Amino acid sequence: MQKKSIGFGFRGWIVLIYQFLAFVMYVSLNNFGQNVMANVNANVRGWNATLVPTVYTIVCVVSVIIQFIFGKRIANSGKVKNLSMILLTISGVLTIATALNGSNEVLWLITWALATGIAIIAATFMVSTVVGQWFPRRKGTVMGLATLAFPVINGVGLTIFSNLLSNSRGNMIIAWLPWLILDFIAILLCGLFIKEYPEQCGAYPDNDKSMTPEVAKAMMEKQAEARKRSVWNLKNMARTVDFWLITIPQGILLIGAVGVMTQVMPIFMQFGYVAFTDHGISPTAVGAILLLVNAAIACAGSWILGIIDTKFGTKKAILISDIFMILSGIFCYIGNSTMNNVVFLIGFWFLQIFMGASSNFTVSSAAQYWKREDFPSAYSYINPLANLICAFGPIIVAGIGAAAGFTTVWIVIFGLGVLATILTLAFKPSRLMERDKLYRREAGLPEEGLSKTAEEMRLAK
Repeated sequence: MQKKSIGFGFRGWIVLIYQFLAFVMYVSLNNFGQNVMANVNANVRGWNATLVPTVYTIVCVVSVIIQFIFGKRIANSGKVKNLSMILLTISGVLTIATALNGSNEVLWLITWALATGIAIIAATFMVSTVVGQWFPRRKGTVMGLATLAFPVINGVGLTIFSNLLSNSRGNMIIAWLPWLILDFIAILLCGLFIKEYPEQCGAYPDNDKSMTPEVAKAMMEKQAEARKRSVWNLKNMARTVDFWLITIPQGILLIGAVGVMTQVMPIFMQFGYVAFTDHGISPTAVGAILLLVNAAIACAGSWILGIIDTKFGTKKAILISDIFMILSGIFCYIGNSTMNNVVFLIGFWFLQIFMGASSNFTVSSAAQYWKREDFPSAYSYINPLANLICAFGPIIVAGIGAAAGFTTVWIVIFGLGVLATILTLAFKPSRLMERDKLYRREAGLPEEGLSKTAEEMRLAK
């Protein structure tokens, strides 16, 4: 027997970097489009800024429908890695078209929508599927690092993009160039070093070298056959209460994270003018500083929650995130209502803590509570449902903010956090495992399957 490794391995690190860069592409398109371009085009060209979050919602719904229809077939096709590269390439080309269409509102919305929608499918579904296949047990730690892309782009990236746009006098190509280069690097790394499964290039799932290459390859081939007979189809998912109980809270967390962060500039500008102008501090300078501080806090939160996810289970990590969402709503509401900038910032930092981690729970839950051969099938339903709920985040936050002010947004965030907590507490992994056995009996398959779930392996330690 070979020595078990605690590292990710060279190729494992490349997989992690590939996921990070894929997230960078998606978050850049989404965040820059809604935070910067919508406002710039509204102020300079008189476009309707509310159209951008509306279009984003439509794009997300369409991408979810595509995943529901084709997701299981694609996830089990053995071609997810190659398809992810193709989609990231197309998204990059459409981003260039978006940069060149700055003078035409309709064309800009179309190209931005297509680029963003394709990046969503590539980053949150296809690349994440590859991550789950490489790290069935350690997915929480890996995704906790990969989702650092969210706070980095929301903080550092947003500042860089805005400065490039301003310093180049509105040259969109220059502003988008760094992100296009990162997209190209991601595609290049994937093509050179990544395979669909670690066993195909002499690596190991979770970089666990306690098995021989021959044993690892034999297991992969058996699981490839078992995936074709996975009992977790749409019918069985829909009639499993714990599927809903573990997935809906993930979507709610994403509403809080994505919905608020795509409107962070209007929130900070409103808050900055009220809280800091009287003290002689520029709201613009305050916004830039706070974005960087937020990024640092969110990175720490994503990493820590990723470790909790791996060591103690996805349910506990989600539950902690739910609690931070509740606290965020309470503190931000009090801070906004009383114009207390310290209280508001504490609340906003609570939101940052779960922001990055909220994006990895779809991978975590599918790998944690379903067997490895069932992971692609389970993930192909968990991810689109969570993203469908998330799709309404930006339009909810933007709509409420425009109609009633952002103070009301925090009441909604609080209420959603309470709902997510109740649902998460009701989720029972043991009940889900019993349903797995039932569906296998109904299909005439062995109850135990070929592998244990990550939860079973964690409990067996």
